[in-house]
Amino acid sequence: MSPTGEHGSGMKRLLCAAAFLAVPVPLLCQLAMPTWLATYPGATAETNTSSALLEVTYTTAATPDAVSEHYRKLFEAEGLPFVPNSDGMGVTIRGAAQECDLLITIHGQRDGTFVSVSCAAKSQASESTAVPTVITTTGSGTGKKASRHAHVLGQSRAQTEEDFKNKAAETMAENQARVAEFHQRTYSDAPAPPLVWPDWLVHMDGAKPALEQCSAQGNDGCLGSKYRSSAPMTAIYKFYMELLKAHGYAVDRARMGTGQTQSGIRQNADGYVEGSNYPNGSPGARSEIRVNFSRWVLNEPITVSMRFRVYAHRGSIQRVF
Repeated sequence: MSPTGEHGSGMKRLLCAAAFLAVPVPLLCQLAMPTWLATYPGATAETNTSSALLEVTYTTAATPDAVSEHYRKLFEAEGLPFVPNSDGMGVTIRGAAQECDLLITIHGQRDGTFVSVSCAAKSQASESTAVPTVITTTGSGTGKKASRHAHVLGQSRAQTEEDFKNKAAETMAENQARVAEFHQRTYSDAPAPPLVWPDWLVHMDGAKPALEQCSAQGNDGCLGSKYRSSAPMTAIYKFYMELLKAHGYAVDRARMGTGQTQSGIRQNADGYVEGSNYPNGSPGARSEIRVNFSRWVLNEPITVSMRFRVYAHRGSIQRVF
């Protein structure tokens, strides 16, 4: 017969407590970023995980104010307080989501914004100490068994609390190391990557491009090449989109537009794919590839223009408060 009433409810609580104490804390908490906490539109995120922390980082061409406004709307839609605080380099926002404790860092860069979103496991200390009280009755075998059981539960609880303290210390050390690494990249200058055209950046048919020096404001070196292709613009767009991603370039921006003749015929007219690569992590020195494609006459071959540019990293000035 299954337990019913007050006795059954007490038995269930006892079994649940025993199960909790028998399983290490990290195994009970499978961290997952809240589904409503979307990255800024168009950004490509990188995810790092540990047993007690889930961190998503990305860069975007949007301004810090635009990114902050994006997260304000998400927080308000979930009914969470949105309180940005200055950290000397940008803003941080904390929040207590149902899934985890959130910390969002938004730092402006020379040509965009760096964002870090951390999802940390909630404290289990209060749950791990919630062991049911067992009352021992003297002079009976049941009382002796209950006393032994309470002793075992007490030992398990102490071990669980010790495991949690150790895991909390480990997580704090990991976070401090990440912050130190980020500050080192932020405050230190770094030279631009070598201005060497990637050998995989080729024509649609695999031909090697003819290179020439080019110039564009703000970079530390530029090489360019141009050719014409009879391939459909959709094929060119897909080819370079996949090519950049396959070689470690995060595609930051991409577009393909249409044009219309006087007779009303519509056709793909222009577009571009642009991606960046940070060899030593973002923020830092980077290389950037942009492929433009366009035509001005109906059904004419498409002009494909490729640019490979490199940028040094100018470290931020650290403020002392």
